[in-house]
Amino acid sequence: MSAVQGHWREVSEQTLPAATYLNDAIRTSSQLIIIVERKEDWASYFPSEDIVTAQEYLEQTRDNEQGKRVQVINLCRSYKYLGHGYYCSLLAEARGHKVIPSVRTISELTRKSLYGLALDDLDKPLEKALSNHLYSDTEGFTLTLYFGKTNIEPLQDLARQLFEVFPCPILLVEFRRTNGWHIEGIKSGALHKLREDQEDQFANSLDSFSRKIWRVPRSRRLARYDLAILHDPQEALPPSNAKALDNFVRSAKPWVSTSS
Repeated sequence: MSAVQGHWREVSEQTLPAATYLNDAIRTSSQLIIIVERKEDWASYFPSEDIVTAQEYLEQTRDNEQGKRVQVINLCRSYKYLGHGYYCSLLAEARGHKVIPSVRTISELTRKSLYGLALDDLDKPLEKALSNHLYSDTEGFTLTLYFGKTNIEPLQDLARQLFEVFPCPILLVEFRRTNGWHIEGIKSGALHKLREDQEDQFANSLDSFSRKIWRVPRSRRLARYDLAILHDPQEALPPSNAKALDNFVRSAKPWVSTSS
C-alpha cells in the first residue's frame, strides 16, 4: 500500500501552515476537477469529490459551475489525437475551463519538430547541473517530472522551466550525452504507470500545484517565440512611420521586454 493512500488534501493540511490556504471566498468561487481514464487509476489514493472519469466529464452538464472558475487536471492515460484525453482537454477549453495539459501542449509534445526549438536554450545549464551528479558517468537517463517538480535538486530549476513551457501533469524527459548533455526528447507520462515511490512524489506535487492554481505565477512563462522589428531611420521609403512603431512598442510593453 502506498504511503500516499490518504486524501492528498488531508495530508497537506497536517504539514502546511494555515497561511498557505486559499481564503473562503476564493474556495467558493473556484472548482477543481481531476479527470482520470478509469476509476482504478486513482486506486492508490483515497476517494475525492474532485475525481471524475473521462466519460463522466464528457457527458456532464455545467449546472454547478455558474460563477465559478474551473481548473481541470487531465490525467487520462493517453492524449492521442481524437482519444478520450484529447477530447477532455478540447472540451475543457470550449467550456472556458483552465485545463492542463492544453490542446496546444498536447499537440506540441507529439512531434520534436514542434517542441525542439523550445529546448535549445534549456540544454545550456545541463552540463553544469549534472557535472557532479550520480548520472554524470552515464550515457543517458529519463527523468519523470510531476507538475514541474523533481527530487534531483540540481535539475529542479530546469524542471520548473520545462513545466512553464510544456504545462503537463507528468512529463518524461530523456537526457543523452553526446559531446555534452542535451535533452533528447520529452513526452507526457501516465498516472497508472507510476511505481509506488513515484505515487508519493506525484501526490505531494499535485497537492502543491492545486494550491497555486489561482495564484499569480512568481515568474513569467517563458516566451515560445521572439518578435523583433528591424528599423532603419535612414531608409528613404520606410514601410512604417514613427507613429506606427510607437504603437507597436506601446502595445507590446505589457507582454514583452524591449531592448535597443
